Amino acid sequence: MKILVTGANGVIGRELFTLLPSLYEVVALDIKKNVDFPNKYKFIECDLTDIALLKSQIGIIPSTVIHCAGLAHQKVGAYDRDAYIKINSEATENLASIAAEKNKLHFIFLSTISVYGESDLLQPVSEDSLSNPSSDYAFSKLDAEKRLIALYEKGIIHKLTILRLAPVYDRDFRLNLERRIFGPKKIAYVVFGNGQQSMSALARPNLIDFIEHILKRRGSERSIEVINVCDPKPYSFYEIIKTFKNNNIYGYKPVVPVPLSMVWFLTRLAGSIFRKQKLWFHSCYDKVAGSLVFDNTRMLQTGFQPRHDLHSVFAKRN
Repeated sequence: MKILVTGANGVIGRELFTLLPSLYEVVALDIKKNVDFPNKYKFIECDLTDIALLKSQIGIIPSTVIHCAGLAHQKVGAYDRDAYIKINSEATENLASIAAEKNKLHFIFLSTISVYGESDLLQPVSEDSLSNPSSDYAFSKLDAEKRLIALYEKGIIHKLTILRLAPVYDRDFRLNLERRIFGPKKIAYVVFGNGQQSMSALARPNLIDFIEHILKRRGSERSIEVINVCDPKPYSFYEIIKTFKNNNIYGYKPVVPVPLSMVWFLTRLAGSIFRKQKLWFHSCYDKVAGSLVFDNTRMLQTGFQPRHDLHSVFAKRN
């Protein structure tokens, strides 16, 4: 099996390269090759938005593409919706079309649970729930999903697997958890309301294991799957704080309670000032005021059993 991994320098793509080359013929692709990338692996240096360059560079036609590359959610105003669409949506469609020209392609797309939005959700949120993205980033990921599904329905993609990832974390990649438990500059832990709000999250090693599981169970028949991917159970904000404190991740930091009414006021004020980002600011309140729990039944029904969780990932190292 020939596998193309895009975003090979990223948080997830690079981790895949610690595993897959020993099992499959793997080619890495990213916009720029890092100087420390092992020379023994084939690396394609390519901007995915450059269609002509992409066509010329994919000399080895892959039977599987694991598409990790994309423009992650940035600070407000850093990019407009058109930029997200160009990189996350149009480039994804072009990559799949080109890679599928000479092969029965299995396209594995790393999407996000953000496509569901954050408000008015019946929890746990299943793959059949309506999508209502609140950010340009999430909108572009949903648009990419729709384009890939259209390619599948036209018979261009032979097999399509869309993975909607919960916020990914690891011991050395904590940003998606920190956003729920820290104040500015990480001076103190913050407990919003009573701190018992729960969130689904995804340990990076669980994601890597699940992608390997998908590759091993690959059949020859055409199929399409949309799967929520997250740890076995959600975590309360207070549980995340307690885990960090017990394992001395940041040393001593005070814990400061913050009323949800204050968060509501600040996010509404920001939304009135930055009107184009109003929905995103309002979603920031939704993310900390209530629980966001996602149904991983479909993931578990594949026979996959996650081996990692918040506590094992952050356990003290001897």
